[in-house]
Order: sequence, then C-alpha cells, then structure tokens
Amino acid sequence: MKHFEFNSALGKPLVNLAYANGFPPETYTRALQPLFERYHVVSIPARPLWGDCEPESLQSWSQLGDDLLAGLDEITDQPVVGIGHSVGGIATLYAAIKRPERFSRLILIDPTMVSPLGLIPFWIAKLLGREPRSELAERTLRRRRTWQSTQAAYDYFRSKPLFTRWPDDMIHAYAESITTPSTDGSVQLRWSPEWEAQIYRTVPTDVWRLPRQIKQPTMVIHGELSDMFSRGSAITFRALKPDVVTFSVPNAGHLVPQEQPEQIGRLLGNFLS
Repeated sequence: MKHFEFNSALGKPLVNLAYANGFPPETYTRALQPLFERYHVVSIPARPLWGDCEPESLQSWSQLGDDLLAGLDEITDQPVVGIGHSVGGIATLYAAIKRPERFSRLILIDPTMVSPLGLIPFWIAKLLGREPRSELAERTLRRRRTWQSTQAAYDYFRSKPLFTRWPDDMIHAYAESITTPSTDGSVQLRWSPEWEAQIYRTVPTDVWRLPRQIKQPTMVIHGELSDMFSRGSAITFRALKPDVVTFSVPNAGHLVPQEQPEQIGRLLGNFLS
C-alpha cells in the first residue's frame, strides 16, 4: 500500500507519522500543518490498512517497527524525523533503536507506556503462557461497524464521550477517514475491530527497556489527563533518558493530537526548529 502524503514537498527533509490504533493519518493533518513549509510529511501505512494482512500476523509490536523501516527504505535513504502517537510511538521507538541511523530526531506523542505496575497483569499472563485479558479488546469487538452514510457515522461519533474534547472538524475528518463505502451504499469501518483488538492484545511488556537505548534527540508530549502515558510515566522516562524533552498538554487525554492540534503543532515546530 502506498504511503500517505500530507503535503507535496519533494526534496525537503522527510517526516514520518506513525499513527495510533484505529486513527488514520487524516486525523493528524491539523497538528502537522506547521511542518508543511519546511518538511515533506508522510505516513507509512500500518498493517490494519494494508487490506490483505490478517490480524493474527501481528504477534509483537516490534513487527510494526520493522514495517516502518521497510516502508521508509522504499522512500529514502536519508535520516528522517520520526513522529509516533500511541502504538505508533512504540513502533517508532523499536525502529529507531534497531536502526538508529534512519532517524535524526524522535517525537513521541502519548506513547503507550503504562506504568510498570500497570503491566503486571500482562507479565503474569505471558509467564503462564496465556493471552492477556484486555477489556479494550473485548469492547472493540463489540463496536458498531456500519452506518447509512458518513454523516450518520459523524453523528454517532459526535455523541460518544471519547470525542467530547475533539473540535468538530476533527470528528468529521475521523468519520470520513475511518469509513469506506459498502456495495449497498452504506459505509463501514475500514480499520476492522479485529485488527484493533489484536493490537490491544499484543501490548508489549518490554517498553521500559527502550528509553535507555535511544540515541536521537527526543521529545515526549503527553496529555495531562492521559491514562496511557501518565505523569508517573513521564518521570520514569526522564529518569531513564535524562536529556529527553517532555511536555504535558493541559486538558487533553491520550488523543491529544486530535483534541489539541494547534498546541501539538506549535510544540512540533518549536522542537524541530
């Protein structure tokens, strides 16, 4: 699948966005806007959007890092700026640690790094050879999949608590990018619940060994209200990589690029300049 291009800027330094589970690249356009003048901003497609890849093919998030490296190798041989949100942040970390020469800087936006205490159930399940129980995965498999139209999908999402802090145009962008037309004229999810659930089921338990291995200048942005990268996560990250730049965005949760796109855009621009 061809990479997604946010802007036409061939010849300029490359920035890659690795996006969150279930949130296509179109929902990041406003946050990335300040980079368009100086950078060529792209997004290597994630497995759930390939169209010919089964969820069971994913057994480790490190595979997503390998996918990212393979996609970048098809575009350029120059170092790129790696931006990753949520699972995309962890995929970017795996890629940058495996091949540090491919990345000039890293920006991790609310990476999925719950506290070591929060990872204990996953560690125990792995030790016992069991699949970790994930309430997120179970809820995802029950989510609605079809609507009569894109507008109906928008109306549905607008009513959900998850989108309370989203600007209205961001919900429209989400409704348009997460759905695809069906043969009967309705629209359906293009990022399947099965894929979304598989990503939740395979949450890595080794993420806290990664910060010490980062060689690139790095910034971590997180939402003040996030349950995926908390204030405690930020403290732990700084202890493991003291030169990291961290910033907490007030009144924002895990989906901070969609909730506060202008603030994220300013932080990205300032760090890269």
